[in-house]
Amino acid sequence: MIKFFRKIRKNLLTEGKTGKYFKYAIGEIVLVVIGILIALQINNWNENRKNKIAEADYYCRILDDFELNEKLIDDTTELINNKIKLCKELILDLNKIPNERGEILNKFVIALRQDVFVPSNIAFEDITSSGQLKLLTDLKLKNRLIQHSTFLNNILNLLQENRNEILKRMSDYELIVDFGYQDINYLNQVLDKELVNLLPKNDWTNEPDNPIFVKFQDNLVVFIAMLIRQKQHLSNLKKEMKEPIRLLKEKECK
Repeated sequence: MIKFFRKIRKNLLTEGKTGKYFKYAIGEIVLVVIGILIALQINNWNENRKNKIAEADYYCRILDDFELNEKLIDDTTELINNKIKLCKELILDLNKIPNERGEILNKFVIALRQDVFVPSNIAFEDITSSGQLKLLTDLKLKNRLIQHSTFLNNILNLLQENRNEILKRMSDYELIVDFGYQDINYLNQVLDKELVNLLPKNDWTNEPDNPIFVKFQDNLVVFIAMLIRQKQHLSNLKKEMKEPIRLLKEKECK
């Protein structure tokens, strides 16, 4: 093609048709410019197409995370409900005198186990950390997702503070052996009978006036209150998720 154009220019110069040569040269420049513009347009179109595909993929991945988190909230809430039930049973068992300290403490350990709510936020973290947030062209949805991310982090901080307070109160007993940790199954299995017999005997679960009894019962009530607070935090999070989920579903992910 280049040789063809050169041949035309050469013939025009040879024939002394300077005016036609300049017109041709200008026309050739115009064609080149048009060709470049078309190439740029095609390239832009292709980039836009890729961006649209990436944007749609991110919306669908983010929606998957939201729907998974809804299930995680429901599952965690059910676990919390079971712990509340267990703590109420513990208060009743504690006040059924006589009782077995070992049975109460083993049930207490189960109630104390912390089931941490760990949300899935992989897609949104990926798009923000990679600097691809600009791909989201739906400004209303993008701003809503940013708002949700801040709300989620606040809830996680509140839940962590709640867990820390529970663990602090539930483990704040001056003498571990007086409290009776040696009666807990996993520890009792390691300590042989001879060693356990050497430890102090404190039958505080059968002594309502004992300071440990009073503190333990008080902590159980506080524990229930903290668990209820955890449920409220998770409930607030689930309510806050409804609008972004609705907006994401409008993208018709398949």
